[in-house]
Amino acid sequence: MDGSGWMSTAPPHPPGLAVFDLDYTLTRRGTWGRFIWQWVKFRPHVWLPLLLTAGWTQLAYKRGKCPRVDVKLSMMRWAMKDAPRGRVKQRGYDFAQKELRTGLRPGALKLIEFHKSRKDKLIIISAAVDVIAKPMGEALGFDYVLSTEMDYDNCNKLKLNFKTPNCYSHEKVNRFNRLISENLILKQYHTKVTFYSDSISDLAMFNAAHICVPVNPDKKLSRYALDQGWTIQMW
Repeated sequence: MDGSGWMSTAPPHPPGLAVFDLDYTLTRRGTWGRFIWQWVKFRPHVWLPLLLTAGWTQLAYKRGKCPRVDVKLSMMRWAMKDAPRGRVKQRGYDFAQKELRTGLRPGALKLIEFHKSRKDKLIIISAAVDVIAKPMGEALGFDYVLSTEMDYDNCNKLKLNFKTPNCYSHEKVNRFNRLISENLILKQYHTKVTFYSDSISDLAMFNAAHICVPVNPDKKLSRYALDQGWTIQMW
């Protein structure tokens, strides 16, 4: 075992599934707000209505008057209306490449390599949008990336809604279970699922895993993890 606590050589064992949240788990910060900023930073006339709309929707969400996805949609509608598919994908790719260079948590790469050495299948499951999550997952060597997918019209312009439900909370479990049920290869790995996340919002996904690893957890998850006897990792 090296000084960081990871084993330098991997013991033989049946491979399993290593499942990771993305924002604040593999990355130091959230991705959506900063991605939106890339679209509006040179458009100051949009700043005030964007902030007011997002703030109002966030307040409504906190009061239980709208779903969480509405916060994300309100920002997208101001910042990315009618954006061409090619531009959306290119900006997502550029954002992902920068995040890979400067935005990952220090221990993330080492842990990913550890799971690869054990022949585990690697999965990202995240509310982050696909144009960011998928290029990051591919570059890091993940086998599957489940994320919130953007949608486009017949003219290849961005729709102001998502193609899939927001991949958040219980929807993560729905997407994960669907992936397993549709993939014969993954079924043999499903006997050992290790899940990494920073947030109590992922409690449903933790409950679907065999090994639960809170990573730099928020306060609610930290308290819950201590009650459950889970080992907290700080990357």
